[in-house]
Amino acid sequence: MINRHILKPRTAVGSWMSAVNKENFKSRKLKTIFAVLICFFSVGITIAQETSPIAVPVLTARRGTIVSTTQYTGHLEPQAEVRVFANVSGKIVTLNATVGQSVTKGDVIAEINSSEATLAVIRAESTLSSSQSQLTLKEANAQADIESQLAVAEEKLMTAQAQLVETRSLAEMRVRNQLIQAESGYKAAQETIEKSKTNAEQALERAKVERDDAQADYYRNKSLHEKQLISDSNFESVEKRLKLAETRLEEAQVTEAQFVEGSTHPSIEKAKAELGVAQKLVEIRSWEREIALAESKVTQAQADRDSAQKLVDAKSWEQEIAIARSAVRQAEEQLKVAREQMDEASIKSPIDGTILTRHLSAGDHARPATSPTGKPVFTVISVDTLKAVWSMPVADARRIHSGGLVLISTNAGIRNIVGTIDFISPTVNRENNTVLIHANVPNSIGTLSHNGGLKPGGAITVSIKTSERKNVQLVPLHSVLHIQNGSGTIFKVEENVARREQVSVGAVYGSEIEVTSRLLNGTLVIVGEQHRLQDGTPVSIVRD
Repeated sequence: MINRHILKPRTAVGSWMSAVNKENFKSRKLKTIFAVLICFFSVGITIAQETSPIAVPVLTARRGTIVSTTQYTGHLEPQAEVRVFANVSGKIVTLNATVGQSVTKGDVIAEINSSEATLAVIRAESTLSSSQSQLTLKEANAQADIESQLAVAEEKLMTAQAQLVETRSLAEMRVRNQLIQAESGYKAAQETIEKSKTNAEQALERAKVERDDAQADYYRNKSLHEKQLISDSNFESVEKRLKLAETRLEEAQVTEAQFVEGSTHPSIEKAKAELGVAQKLVEIRSWEREIALAESKVTQAQADRDSAQKLVDAKSWEQEIAIARSAVRQAEEQLKVAREQMDEASIKSPIDGTILTRHLSAGDHARPATSPTGKPVFTVISVDTLKAVWSMPVADARRIHSGGLVLISTNAGIRNIVGTIDFISPTVNRENNTVLIHANVPNSIGTLSHNGGLKPGGAITVSIKTSERKNVQLVPLHSVLHIQNGSGTIFKVEENVARREQVSVGAVYGSEIEVTSRLLNGTLVIVGEQHRLQDGTPVSIVRD
């Protein structure tokens, strides 16, 4: 019966109880035996469970370098903060940037009215164009012009020499002929005056006779007219004839008066003066002066010809071309200056950075920084690299140097940014005996427009290394239990069992602690499940 039930797929205890029930063992003795067997079986299971190894994580102690730091508080500043002024005075016509906008060095962020500068550029361009045209003409024609000047000078010299030959041959003759002509003219004038005097006397006599006849005829006809023997028209005709005769008599008297004894006639005076000049020219031998003047003209023409020859020999057209080229260069420089002045009407960012502040608006009058009333248009800051600023005691400052590295953390949660010291103040603040320090801090993770970036003005903590210990023995802090008075307890693994060991400990460094007691190389330190362990507890290793 019992064997049959054992073959069924049941547990040993369950099968045995089923068999007992089926056989109806009602004896107390058998019940007692059953109870003892149950207890024994349960104790066996418990003992088996307590002797199973406990899985524990382990690590070996590591050797490391311990760096001690001192912390200081400070703040961030922009690497550069530039107030941008107008280059020239004028009205702002355009603003091309807004606060918070990123700009690149050379970007036009505002513009000033540039009408006058534009006109100056146009004038300079016109001057340059004219100078270039003159250079082109000089390069094409300068040599021909110089050689033409030589030909003209040679022609003038030949003409002057011919005039000199002629003057030497004919000058004296001309002067003496002039005297002869003056004498003939004077004599002819005298004869003309004498003839005119005779004519005037005869004309006067004729005018008197004509007047006397007209007067007699007038009185005779007047008597007849009074007796009404002749008509009025006939009498008026006679009267007019008398008046005409009297007028002619007066004219003849005036003409005859010009030739009274002792008076001179203008034509005589003129001829006499010309005769005097001609006589004087002969006396002073004026032909010699003409010859000298002709000789001087030859000399001058010779000098002009020599100068022209020298210009040809020296290839002076090359100098003219050089002068024309110089004029072009000067015009180009003037155009460059004009364009620069026009360019100054554009207000440009002097640095790569961000617009921090706008001080003026479109329509405002901007002035240069040199003006007593000058006001910036924008303030631009550079934030790609920031400047960490802090103060530290003089004694601590002796341990740092320019170019040294520091770790910087911000109150906003950005940690361990590496900065480079670039300024250590040479002076000490007497009030607190500290030295001002600057360090360059990269800000590649953001700008003013990014919430995660470093921001000028933000508070910072600066960590500076003060000491360094090498080859320090370190284990995880949570692997050391019951730390007190420089000692603690660790569990280590030896031959698959946990062994308790008392160790001396030093300082805590983050998540690690220094063990000053010497541990054997390769010691496996248990770093978890210590609450289940006792000295000698079997363990199995799980690498942490």
